[in-house]
Amino acid sequence: MAKRNGFFRLKIEPNSVSLQLIPPVDGGAKIETAEVLEYLNTVKVHNYDLKIVDQGIKQLQDKPVMFKISEESISKVPEMSKVRISNDRMVATIRLYPPSNDGALFSKGDLVGELTHAGIKYGVVDKVVDALIATPVFGHDIVIAKGKPVREGADARIEYNFETNPLAKPKLNEDGSVDFHQLNIFTSVEKDQLLATLIPEDPGEQGIDVMNNPVLPHKVSKKVLKCGKNIRFSEDRLKIYSEVNGDVKLEGDTVFVSNTYTVPADVDTSTGDINYDGNVVVTGNVRTGFKVKASGDIQIKGVVEGAEIVAGGNIVLARGIQGMSRGVLEAEGDIVTKFIESAIVKAKGVVRSGSILHSTIESGDTIVCEGKKSYVVGGSLSAKNLIDVKTLGNEMGTVTNVKIGVDASVLQELHTMQQEFEDNKEKIEKSVQVLVLFKKRVASGQKLTPDKIALVKTANDEKTKLEERQTELKELIAGAKQEIEANTRGRLRVSNLVYPGVRIMMSNNQYIVKDVMKYCQFRIRSGEIIAEGL
Repeated sequence: MAKRNGFFRLKIEPNSVSLQLIPPVDGGAKIETAEVLEYLNTVKVHNYDLKIVDQGIKQLQDKPVMFKISEESISKVPEMSKVRISNDRMVATIRLYPPSNDGALFSKGDLVGELTHAGIKYGVVDKVVDALIATPVFGHDIVIAKGKPVREGADARIEYNFETNPLAKPKLNEDGSVDFHQLNIFTSVEKDQLLATLIPEDPGEQGIDVMNNPVLPHKVSKKVLKCGKNIRFSEDRLKIYSEVNGDVKLEGDTVFVSNTYTVPADVDTSTGDINYDGNVVVTGNVRTGFKVKASGDIQIKGVVEGAEIVAGGNIVLARGIQGMSRGVLEAEGDIVTKFIESAIVKAKGVVRSGSILHSTIESGDTIVCEGKKSYVVGGSLSAKNLIDVKTLGNEMGTVTNVKIGVDASVLQELHTMQQEFEDNKEKIEKSVQVLVLFKKRVASGQKLTPDKIALVKTANDEKTKLEERQTELKELIAGAKQEIEANTRGRLRVSNLVYPGVRIMMSNNQYIVKDVMKYCQFRIRSGEIIAEGL
């Protein structure tokens, strides 16, 4: 026999009402006392002994049983139903209850009327309706109506036909040295070359719920092709092409094509400061006191002295910077250089150097000090995700500060929100207990006094507010965890030696190196900094 849930029916005689219980078959769901009580209340059977009903249900085995529950007289009861609509209103189910003896079964019109009364106006499954009329199934929640699912759309996107991040890592030679000469930060394009294609957004298609309401797809984001001069659009404005031979660059969401400004010698008194809307190449040195500023990338083939270099893109120094405590490198992108000495270096991207001496380095991503004889001594390093060096500090114990990580206030905020979430769970459970208690009393025929009704309303209102707050807290907690996870993955990696005098800060925790350590990395574990082998 197929799986079947347990169900119940009434037998009505002139001066009595009996309850018949039919047990489940083959693992079907058992009869629930609360459902029986709700049914009896609906058909206006009030004078019954709750204990007898509850005991009969609990003692039900594998054979149907019938017992008298009331000596009152009631009219015959027709087939009944309970219609439920899902929270998203995309599915409706119906649960049928058999008629009493001599009670009428549903006609098709009756059953459709039940659905209409419940507000269902769309998606009724006719085959299910016909089947339930031909062969009623009692005690089961059966899908009777389905909405039309929404078809979600897609955001617009842009496909770029050029390398949007051309800055390559310096070549590592077989002997362990780093070749800082073979660098190229520009992407060349030719006239009429296709640069980018816009794939327009797909708005999707709306659905319909079982109550015949439209269900709108999620909003999709639109995009437009953005570009500077020396670029033309196709007639449909879905493609852009270069109008000149030059260099192409993506800055944010805007494509630029420009010719590179080349300084044929040093930047000094013969040139003055350089300020260019595009890319700049300096074939010589940048002397002390001068400034090179570009909206794009800057490449310097000589040495930077106590000068200021500011780029809207990347900075590449084929040699390095001898800052004399006044040199500055500042880039919206990455910075690559052979050495950094007595300078301030700030990059939103990666900072990559062969050696760093008595300098302040700040990176929004990663600091890498690489090469056969690379080292970091003195000053401070600060990066969000990773600092990867070969040798850190020196035998003289020169103070060298390293900072990676996230502010501990984020951790405290997460803890506070998690505590509030747990407290709210307890409060919701208490409100539910109050509501269930009074629901059972109503089901048993008891009338609630005005003060009890007010208590039920207060409990229900508090439960609703708390559930809304829980939804908000879930989103906030998920966001905080994501931020913390991203930052606690930050680490310091030392592939050779780290000396005393090095101070490490991660998430407001401090680790002071007291002994020479070799081949190790530092990271956050269980809220504190630990050192471990590579």
